[in-house]
Amino acid sequence: MLREELKYLKRHKFMVVVLIVLMFIPAIYACTFLASMWNPYGKLNDLPVAIVNNDQPAKMNGKTINIGKELTQNLVKSDSLDFKNVTKKKAQSGLKAGKYFAIYTVPQTFSKNSTTVLSKHPQSMKLKLETSSGNNMTAGKMTESAGNAIQTKLDGQVSSTYAKVLVSSITKLEGGIKQASVGSKKIASGQNQVNTGTQTFNSSLQKLVSGNDQLKSGSQAFGAGLTSYVGAVGKVQSGSSQLASGMSKVNEAAPALGSGISQLQSGSSQLAGGLDETTSGMTKLQAGASTLTEKLAEYQNSSATIATKSTEFSDNLSEFSNELKTQINTSSTETAQFTQLAALISSIQTTLKSIQTNQTNTASGVSSALANEATELNLTAEQSKKMQAVATQQVNDSNAKQNQTLTPLLAQLQTALSKLNSAASASTNIGQLNTSLDGSTSAASQLATANNKLATSGTALVTGSETVTAVISNARSGAQKLSNGANTLNSGMSSALPQVNKLAAALGTLSGGATSLNNGVTKLNSKGSTLQIGANTIVASIGKLASGADQLGIGSKTLAAATQKLAMGGDQLSNKLASASGALPKLTFNANQSKDFATPVKVNHKEADSVPNNGTSMAPYMLGVSLYVGALALNLMFDAYTPRKRPRSGLAWWFSKAVIMDGFAVIDATIVFGALIMFNGLAPVHLFATWVMLVLTSLAFVSLITWLNLLIGKAGAFLAMVLLVIQLGGSAGTYPIVLSNHFFEWIHPFLPMSYVVSGLRQTIMIGDSSSFDMLVLLVLIVIFSLLNILHYTRLKGRMGQMDFTEK
Repeated sequence: MLREELKYLKRHKFMVVVLIVLMFIPAIYACTFLASMWNPYGKLNDLPVAIVNNDQPAKMNGKTINIGKELTQNLVKSDSLDFKNVTKKKAQSGLKAGKYFAIYTVPQTFSKNSTTVLSKHPQSMKLKLETSSGNNMTAGKMTESAGNAIQTKLDGQVSSTYAKVLVSSITKLEGGIKQASVGSKKIASGQNQVNTGTQTFNSSLQKLVSGNDQLKSGSQAFGAGLTSYVGAVGKVQSGSSQLASGMSKVNEAAPALGSGISQLQSGSSQLAGGLDETTSGMTKLQAGASTLTEKLAEYQNSSATIATKSTEFSDNLSEFSNELKTQINTSSTETAQFTQLAALISSIQTTLKSIQTNQTNTASGVSSALANEATELNLTAEQSKKMQAVATQQVNDSNAKQNQTLTPLLAQLQTALSKLNSAASASTNIGQLNTSLDGSTSAASQLATANNKLATSGTALVTGSETVTAVISNARSGAQKLSNGANTLNSGMSSALPQVNKLAAALGTLSGGATSLNNGVTKLNSKGSTLQIGANTIVASIGKLASGADQLGIGSKTLAAATQKLAMGGDQLSNKLASASGALPKLTFNANQSKDFATPVKVNHKEADSVPNNGTSMAPYMLGVSLYVGALALNLMFDAYTPRKRPRSGLAWWFSKAVIMDGFAVIDATIVFGALIMFNGLAPVHLFATWVMLVLTSLAFVSLITWLNLLIGKAGAFLAMVLLVIQLGGSAGTYPIVLSNHFFEWIHPFLPMSYVVSGLRQTIMIGDSSSFDMLVLLVLIVIFSLLNILHYTRLKGRMGQMDFTEK
């Protein structure tokens, strides 16, 4: 029967031509279709894409950046896509017309937003992508993938820029920490110096507290001395009353003065001798005053020396008082010397006035010295005022005590002279005079005590002492002149008698002055209580000053402890800063590091399979479809049913048809295989295995479609077309089957093309074994061949109804 089939083809050459043409249909289909998509990703530089740049430059770290401009220029120069820099209007019209497949728009704030990454409210850099999937969805996906690549690249560039900024900031931070560590060390050193100074201040403050205690004790002694002074003023008042009474008696005894002139003349010589002795005593007093001045000058360096020199002054004054008492005792026996003694009293009064004037200057000097001292000690205005008031009050009180001591002394001398005229009361008056001199000595002792308390006004007292020395010098000069005058008096006594009457009148005036003196002393005595109250106030103020000094001492100790803690904290801060500086990494930043920092994750893509292009990946699917189409075309054009003579059996019938059809299938698969390798550049991993898979595929599809045609006739071709469509969706030729719906996932294992695609992927790209897929196809070939044999066997029983006439 095979021979008859071959004869039939020989007689019908057109059928041979048809069969030959049909053999090339799968190759034409596969090569043409795969060529159209063989390497689309390799020609993306021909895919037109519009880019619209609306970006405006921005400032970052003092530098102008224009990322939109740089991006546009780089994209236009790149060959990833065919980027065109156009206006927004042209881009929109081109997208609608299909001239551009996508539009990339760089917004106006693109560069500005890139500077906000490290700010409190960062803004994202939005690159607008507009596609037209209606023109071509695949092109839209490609441009979208390109957009992702651009985003990744921009992310890396921005990250690299900020990485450089961060590394620079960290480097500056490291330098700042080092400087802070050095500065903290200096602060700690300064705190140690402050601590040392605080300790020194605390030590000096303890001395101040001790001095305040001494001042408090001295002020209390001053108060006691002032009390004695007030009592002495009372005694002076009593003496002044006696003086007033005595002057009245002197005035009454003035007529008897004339009779005593002669006696005075005889005693003037003796008075001159006594004045010589007085002059000698004044010289000694001047020497003692000079010594006192020197000692007071030394007091500026040592406060202890002033007390000793004050005592010497008191001793000298006591010696002077004793000398005066000696002169008074001498003159008490010589009443004729009254006139000379009166002249001496007048000279002493002059000296007293000079002393009072110098006392005023001394008080002014003390006030000025204390003001300068307050400035050097940095005292407040209130503290300086209080200290000046206290010292000035003490100086004034001392001066007043000196005046009150010298004035009663003069009054008592006058009282003694007046009582010389009365023999009856001479002894009594002399005793009172000695008592007054003893009071003067006691006052001088009190004066020395007061001077001891005025150690803080040493500089001003030096000036006053020098003034006293000058006054004593003047007094000595006056005493010398008085001695000379006494000698002159002795020679001119004869001419003095006419002046007695004038003296009597003057004595009347003197009596009135004594009365006024008595009134003044009485008023002074009445002010003693006020002076006492003021002294008590001074003592209380000094006590408060001492209390404040104690509190200041406590505060200084607290300050010393705090400064010590502060110094320790400064050391700890310096150490911590040094440790932090050492802990910072030593950062260097070059171009490679910048890239690694911006994109630290690198995908090491290793392709396990050999898929050089898109056409190779689509070849298994397209080969299966083309061979199915070829088998379908063969069954449409070749009569697989009609035998060319009466068959001996169904097997012979099948064999006569199968040899031609299966031969067609083998040649068909071989042509497709060769055409893809030759024209499309297909390079299978397993060349022979690929050819075997194609042959088995072609044989399986021919057997399947032949069975359908034999079974149901022309409806079998339709059913074969439906099966082709189902296999196109369920064979996972384009996308993984898991991306399809459940129906295709369910039928996928039952579709012959699923095993065709899987097997060809193994032989063309993957390189693993395709034995299972080949086995499945081989089983299908056997099954459908047996079905065809059975079908031919069943038809053999109906041979009587068949027409074997050649047509």
